Amino acid sequence: MRLETRRLLEQLITPRQACIGAVFCSYTFDPAYFEEQVLRTLLALSSDPDEDGARYHAEARAALRDTPVACFVDASVRQGGRRLPYDLHLVRKRTFHPKVTLVLYETEARVAVGSGNLTRPGHERNVELFFTRVLRYDDPVAVVMLRQLDAFFGACLSLAASDGTQLQAARQALAARIAGSPEPAASAPRDASFISTFESSALRSLAEALPAQATLRRVGVLSPFFERDDLAIADEREGLTSVLSELLALRRHPPGEAPALELGVPWEDAPLAPPAAAVLPALAPGLWAWRRARESLGGDEPVAQVAYIRVEKITGKQVFAVDAGERSQRLDRAEFEAALADHQLWPVAPPKVHAPPRILQRVAKEHQLQLWLQPTATLAGDGRPLLRPLHAKLFLITVEHRGQTSTYALVGSANASRAALERPVAEGGNVEAGVLMRFDGEVRLRDLLPSLVASSLGDVQLEERPAPESELDLSAWIEDAVHDAEARTLTIVWASAGPKGLSAWQLSYLGRAVASGAGPATEPTLVTDFDLSPASAELALLASDRCWMIPIRVADLAQLPIQAGLPAPDLRALLAMLGRRVGSERLATLWQQRGPSGVAAILESLFGDGFGPHDVFKAWWGLRQEIEDSTTVASLRHRLVGPTGARTVWKRLCEVPETELARDEVWLYGSELMRELRQANLADGPDRPARAELLAALVTELCADLAQREPPGDAAWLDDVRAFYRGRGPRS
Repeated sequence: MRLETRRLLEQLITPRQACIGAVFCSYTFDPAYFEEQVLRTLLALSSDPDEDGARYHAEARAALRDTPVACFVDASVRQGGRRLPYDLHLVRKRTFHPKVTLVLYETEARVAVGSGNLTRPGHERNVELFFTRVLRYDDPVAVVMLRQLDAFFGACLSLAASDGTQLQAARQALAARIAGSPEPAASAPRDASFISTFESSALRSLAEALPAQATLRRVGVLSPFFERDDLAIADEREGLTSVLSELLALRRHPPGEAPALELGVPWEDAPLAPPAAAVLPALAPGLWAWRRARESLGGDEPVAQVAYIRVEKITGKQVFAVDAGERSQRLDRAEFEAALADHQLWPVAPPKVHAPPRILQRVAKEHQLQLWLQPTATLAGDGRPLLRPLHAKLFLITVEHRGQTSTYALVGSANASRAALERPVAEGGNVEAGVLMRFDGEVRLRDLLPSLVASSLGDVQLEERPAPESELDLSAWIEDAVHDAEARTLTIVWASAGPKGLSAWQLSYLGRAVASGAGPATEPTLVTDFDLSPASAELALLASDRCWMIPIRVADLAQLPIQAGLPAPDLRALLAMLGRRVGSERLATLWQQRGPSGVAAILESLFGDGFGPHDVFKAWWGLRQEIEDSTTVASLRHRLVGPTGARTVWKRLCEVPETELARDEVWLYGSELMRELRQANLADGPDRPARAELLAALVTELCADLAQREPPGDAAWLDDVRAFYRGRGPRS
């Protein structure tokens, strides 16, 4: 069995369909990589964030208004640098360790559950393992997993500091597409099941998946489990011992036939070249590295690779050895010595493995223990050194049941620690997620990862990795920072309890102090005249000579300015944009280059001294077209109540003094707007009823306002106009 090696992002794209929502979970988080690589790919952004940052940011903002995106990350390890206004939920109540991605499209969703974080190493450099699948909304079995994922995201939200708005929008989009799906038939095959530690511990989920009377034959663990993933565990030795013991006791085994245990571990000092030495080493038994060329798959020039072999016996003409996969080899001694003289072959010092020696030695006394080393250093195709640390997590349980051999696999985020495997969230364990699968026959670690090198405890140096020191996180005092784009305010919500040590503090945004004080505030801190810049979507908390970045949540993305830095457009600018006579990007460029006079000049060239019915009606037609083109609830809401939406332009129209625009004329324009809104033919789709409800609510609101502005009198022309516009409701 071989696994497919591909970039994760390639697995998350559905050809010829636009993303309509996405939810991400990660332990560590790099905003720059997420925004410039992940979001750029999934939202099909065409601008370059490096060559034209302003255009890229405007395009990304517009995409996020139409496509809800939410991220959950562990608050203690995330990086700063967030610039875009997606929802970023920080989790502090538990170690938040899952790596889950769900991307929604119109007819299907794509899911990835595995070990890689939302960072460049997690997506491009490390050795990671992911379960990926296309889940169609019309497949009842696929919908079961979609509902499991939806419930998981809801549970994640219960641990987050704030609710946000984008997760709810994404979940609503999913709910609309799977609402009518029936339960799968009992006979329907289910080869994979999503699990999380919200429902049960990972060990219990593994145990429940195994047949009750099965005989346990082998346990495989691929994990950098020596690195502590929960600093609350006081004794790592006890935790590892317990986890390995529990894994080896998941099912019974015949007396005297204890199940075998194989461990895949990182080999961080794997050599790529011989050490500098004046004298060639002697040919002797032990571990050797051989750098030689192999044929490339594409038929180009041979590429270099380093192969590891264990020499067991040397005769006058032959060298008896085993390769990395424990296959016996007979090598020509003359060829061996020539490679040694040519510095292509060299002995390897005992590998260093970060693990508690006493634990593994104790396990080896009771079970056959096979150690597999994953070299962190390797060679690229052109011979350059390449670092690929092992970060994959995999558990394989091989059993026999009724004469058949099967292997159960758990792929996901959990390391081999007590907090990850033995305890559910309700008992203080980590938040972990994974996928359980079953394979016919025996599947071993090296079947899935052929780069593993066979070793044994006696051939390595076991060292315990020192635990990192926990750092004080004073940003935990800030529960939420909410930006109201329409009111141009920022509200900082303080937590009722937090870490000790917060004395004098200052909150700043892009180097500008916005608030300061001593000790945690008891009431929310309000910042007025606040606009979200394209340069940052974070606050900086300065305290105790340290700086912590705090994400700014936008209360309503639909209210964000169409172009960052561009003032709210007046009525003429709105009519010009809706009538497709000038674009928001051009107005923003003119504002940046020439200020208000530049914008005024272009509008005067379009309207002269004023605007007329043709200008207004053309804007209504453009607005109706945008409404009809909106395929998601989020995108329609922006067209209805956003800065260029129907409600905003009607409000601007009503604000024109009667000396410039007669009351009768405003009412006529409003009546025509209602007519266009009522006749809008909404795009088909599962959430069309929700979009129709939004449109109907706005029409009802604007009609009530319009009724108060109806001209007095009984003139015949007024009766004819009333009759023309009366009696139509919005289409559903």
